[in-house]
Amino acid sequence: MFHHIAAGLTRSHRWYRHTALLTVLLIIFGGFGPTADHSGVFHSGIFSPQPAVAGPAPPATAPGPGWAHETSDLKPDPNIVFGRLSNGFRYVLMQNRRPENRVSLHLFVHAGSLKETENQRGVAHFLEHMLFNGSTHFPPGELIRYFQSIGMQFGNDANAHTGFNETVYDVILPQGDAQNLENGLLVMQDYAMGALLLEEEVKRESGVILAEMRSRDSAGYRTFKATLTFELPDFLVSERLPIGKATVIRHTDRKLLKSFYDAWYRPDNMVLVMVGDFSIPTAKPLIESRFGPFTARAAAAQPPVLGHIAHQGLQIFYHHEPEAGGTSVSIETIRSEPPAADTAQARHQRMIEAMADRIVQSRLDSRLKAPETPFTSATVGSGTYLNHIRYSDISADSSAEKWSQTLAVIEQELRRALHYGFRQEELERVRKDVLKQLDNAVREAPTRNSTTLARSIIHNIAENRVIRSPEQEESLLAPLVASATLEQVQKAFRDNWSATHRLVLVTGNADLTQASPPSPQAQIRDAFLAAAKVAVSPPEAETATPFPYLPAPADISQVASRDVLADLGITRIQLANGVRINLKRTDYKTNEVLANLIFGHGRSSEPESRPGLGLLAEPTVNESGLGGMDTDKLERAMAGKSTYVDFRIGETYFNFFAESVSDEMELLFQLLYAHIIDPGFRDDALALARERLHQDYQSASRSIEGMLKIEGTRFLAGGDSRFGMPSSFSAIRAIDLADIRNWIIPQLSSAPLELSIVGDIDEATVIELARRYLGALPAKSESNVTMRTTLPHLPAGSIRRIAVDTQIPKALVVSAWQTEDFWDIHRTRRLSVLADVFSERLRERIREKLGASYSPYAFNRASRAYDGYGLFQAYVNVAPDQTSAVLQEVKAIAADLVRKGVTEDERLRAIDPMLTSIKQYRQTNGYWLNSVMTASGRSPQQFAWARSFVDDFRAITVDELSRLATTYLIPERAAAVVIAPKAP
Repeated sequence: MFHHIAAGLTRSHRWYRHTALLTVLLIIFGGFGPTADHSGVFHSGIFSPQPAVAGPAPPATAPGPGWAHETSDLKPDPNIVFGRLSNGFRYVLMQNRRPENRVSLHLFVHAGSLKETENQRGVAHFLEHMLFNGSTHFPPGELIRYFQSIGMQFGNDANAHTGFNETVYDVILPQGDAQNLENGLLVMQDYAMGALLLEEEVKRESGVILAEMRSRDSAGYRTFKATLTFELPDFLVSERLPIGKATVIRHTDRKLLKSFYDAWYRPDNMVLVMVGDFSIPTAKPLIESRFGPFTARAAAAQPPVLGHIAHQGLQIFYHHEPEAGGTSVSIETIRSEPPAADTAQARHQRMIEAMADRIVQSRLDSRLKAPETPFTSATVGSGTYLNHIRYSDISADSSAEKWSQTLAVIEQELRRALHYGFRQEELERVRKDVLKQLDNAVREAPTRNSTTLARSIIHNIAENRVIRSPEQEESLLAPLVASATLEQVQKAFRDNWSATHRLVLVTGNADLTQASPPSPQAQIRDAFLAAAKVAVSPPEAETATPFPYLPAPADISQVASRDVLADLGITRIQLANGVRINLKRTDYKTNEVLANLIFGHGRSSEPESRPGLGLLAEPTVNESGLGGMDTDKLERAMAGKSTYVDFRIGETYFNFFAESVSDEMELLFQLLYAHIIDPGFRDDALALARERLHQDYQSASRSIEGMLKIEGTRFLAGGDSRFGMPSSFSAIRAIDLADIRNWIIPQLSSAPLELSIVGDIDEATVIELARRYLGALPAKSESNVTMRTTLPHLPAGSIRRIAVDTQIPKALVVSAWQTEDFWDIHRTRRLSVLADVFSERLRERIREKLGASYSPYAFNRASRAYDGYGLFQAYVNVAPDQTSAVLQEVKAIAADLVRKGVTEDERLRAIDPMLTSIKQYRQTNGYWLNSVMTASGRSPQQFAWARSFVDDFRAITVDELSRLATTYLIPERAAAVVIAPKAP
């Protein structure tokens, strides 16, 4: 389970660097379990990994009426206000002004799928759905309209999720004044005590939940369920996935839902969490007024017994999933552990364990591109899951034919660490990283995002952990990290793996049933035992290569021109050699610096003779590192640093994206300079990137969503190979390192450079560094790359039907209409609003009325690269036998918009949430970097667009939207893709 839960994480050498702060927070605070929610995504969870010996598991424990800090030696965050009403209802309040005016409001109910009985499987999640479908103050169909009327968007600002141990309702308020707090608390009050649970709504919603269940079905999800049953056969978790059981969902009625609602939605089983830009003295009496009269409707129920975990010896698990892209191999230990108090000692121990895991992770990462390495990614971890399950895990992904070699490598790397321990230089590297992460967390604390903070608080409540500030955690953990010894870290790792059992798992597309005896399980057992007989040697010493290895340029360029856009807070510089620099200092997020260095024409310049070149080139360059330092050496040189550079290929330009912190500005420029002067192109990186892409192809070719990428996207572009993925992987195999180098290097060498940098910067320092590191580069003019003369176009009037060799019983309908390119921003913005109106009609007619799809949606994607090309698209996941009916329904929605136009009510319900989101978006560095500054040298109108952003959206009229519908949503401009399983 633990390997599959973590499978969504990118496991390249850059994974740890990119998620460094998240890693530390998870070490400190723990992790998240699987959830089902209204967003249409199955959250399989992320947590910081530890081991397992058999033992009885106690029943699940609720957070109870008290707070974790009341029974701990740890003090809570002093900026948080904790409250408890006389009925046991609790609340957590925290003022935070990022983003301004917004308030993140959440109702935590300590009741998830683990509270269900056998005949209630799925009821916790079903109930979560029903609370959007009728309550005391909001009749059926009115709650979402109410959200939209006060500037909130269903899905983004109003949502919910159900997990094993909790159900959480989310409301992100557009303002923090008393009236908006009243609005939000009224909704939360109805969630807590006002559910109507009307029988007709229950019957309708069962179809929606079955559609959700179908949309989540996949090879990965089936593997997850099978693996969970093996790992926890006598533990309730394996029988209580939040999505539930189809037979229960089909027969759920009001009585069943009401019994669960009354038993678990009690004042002493709930916590209200409010974080944001509001007044605590204003909020307290409002909470008292709404929830003070709340009384339990029924006696408290006894939670089901969780069961026990009793693994012994060597146990083998095999699960064949032919539609998976690759094979996963894992070695695990799992045992029961009684919930323990959150103490300083416990946090110390988790930190030491995480440092040990990180050393082994570095070893796995360093092996990735060695020619003999059989796997394409690997991970190691340990931790506590759901307060009761201790685990340790080492896992790797490979192609099907290399599963046994992969098993041998991870077994031997695990044994090497257990037998020989670690080297001092390995510990020092991890020590630097963790100390930097703790320091960064403190620096960034003043401008943390309210919703991120609220979710962290909720998670701590669910895990019965003390809610702490970054300053408190640094004070607690930094001395420990600084003084940690090899003996401590080695002991922690060995203790994590001290269980007397081993679980060995092989899952995915490796078919071990084809051979005559031995059985798949016997083959795996034999491979594991054979690997265990091979002697391992001590780890080799690491050698650190200093960075920078290139000398700094001797000459400092002059500033040729300087222009200040005072109203936008942007400074534009042009150096004497023609390099453009765009700067903006912000206080949106302390200690955050983002940068884009762009050049050339990106994927639009991909040669027709090399389809898929962009798909392979981007990961190859990133896995190559620099000419003078491969990724492993570069990673070691970056120990204790928070700056990284990624190569990215956009539609209209190539891009070195950089993320850094305020005190590493020179390092940022040194890295950019090295990537320009000495880019890396390595055969081992190409081989790794190609094999990963091959696994993606194998998975995509057997899935509905994957075949949209392989066939559907390119069809909607008239067959243009710059869209989607090549039909055959042979096109990718034909690409060599020379093709990648010959595409990128000429543009990097000759195309003008433009750097945009935004965040917590000192402008003078950045200009001085730019003059030195970029100003010394030779002057460049537009590259003479040959661009295609053909343009993508929608094959209007066509329907492409794609049959997929899959056992997953679901289908996808994509309806598309050709619109226009991006550059008329007035039109582009209005098409985005029209898409929101279309999405709402899809929700009302296909989800709510027909119950045919869980999360249908529409959007307009306008091209910046291709004149006249844009697509207005509607996506609907459906059952295979419903594709024709749904396609006709989507056409009917379009025809109705053409014939009758958009209503004023629809305009308001689309615009008001958009305006709220725009105001929040403008308070992020990402907006200013990506939407305003990047490529502004090519397109200076982006500055005018930033100025008109809010007012232009506010000015959109019904007539404008209706005219766009009449112009574009007509059959003459339409095409469709229907993807479904092959007929049996």
